[in-house]
Amino acid sequence: MKNRIKNLFFALSFMLPIFSLNAAEPVKMLYAAPTSLPAAICYLAGIKNYFKEEGLEVEEKMFSSGRDALEALLAKQAQLQSVSETPVVHAIVQGNDIVTIATVSEHHEARVIARIDHGISKPEDIKGKKIATAAGTNSDYFMYEFLKKYNLKTTDVQITNMKAPDMKVALVKGDIDAYFAWEPHIYYAKKELGEKAIIFPPGDLYDGRQTVNMNREYALQNPEVVRKVIRALLKAETFIKKNPAEAKKLIATKLKIEVADMDAMWNEITFKVELDKNLPGIMEKIGAWSFGVNKKTGALPDFKSHIYKEALLKEKKSAVEIK
Repeated sequence: MKNRIKNLFFALSFMLPIFSLNAAEPVKMLYAAPTSLPAAICYLAGIKNYFKEEGLEVEEKMFSSGRDALEALLAKQAQLQSVSETPVVHAIVQGNDIVTIATVSEHHEARVIARIDHGISKPEDIKGKKIATAAGTNSDYFMYEFLKKYNLKTTDVQITNMKAPDMKVALVKGDIDAYFAWEPHIYYAKKELGEKAIIFPPGDLYDGRQTVNMNREYALQNPEVVRKVIRALLKAETFIKKNPAEAKKLIATKLKIEVADMDAMWNEITFKVELDKNLPGIMEKIGAWSFGVNKKTGALPDFKSHIYKEALLKEKKSAVEIK
């Protein structure tokens, strides 16, 4: 009997390392996050522990803009990143090999906030004024489209390049007359200026997507990790649909927005994990603008080749419209 027990413990001592080896270690990732309402699905994937449920240990690092968050991805300091499509297009035009694995919202968030007490009550009044933009962002693209619509040249205004939080400070102090940005950075200034501020929405000038991105090399080397990310995002999408009030409250707290002020901004956004058929065309249009701004010549990059469909196709085929 003693020999049997001894042999059993001897056998178990060999099996324990096997069990230890088979215990899956969570995959560590850094998510470079923009301060941007359309990124809500990505935020919620972390807040609700959906990344963790998929075996991912995702650390979130916030940036004031998606453009700055993208820099962390390009420097390979982050493995996951989200941003509106314009900085992604710029990065591809500049030769960076990144891929979009999904979009998590369709939005029209780029807009202008201006000071009425500085003589601006309609778009044309921006002529001759000092305005701010964050170069290379979706709101920067919108600024060029806005000026074109109202027959204004860039030389008709004084353009200053600023980070979004600095724009708010400058506008409130009166150092600039208007700025082009996105939510919640428009909201922050409006809350302080009150009736002194006027906001011009994008109308049909801008229709954006919040893209989720990786370096191509990382995505190709870690296809199962990409699928885990997609599954977490899909869970967050389901949570928003089933629990809109709770989702709004969580995101309002995160972005320091009054819950009562969320409805108008929230309702302008379609939260959905997808790769819709319009995305390549949007990227090409912005790419042509990027070429013009940067005085580049030649053929545009093949933006469709920078869309990684495989993971979303496997997890939710109906969400992929790009052929």
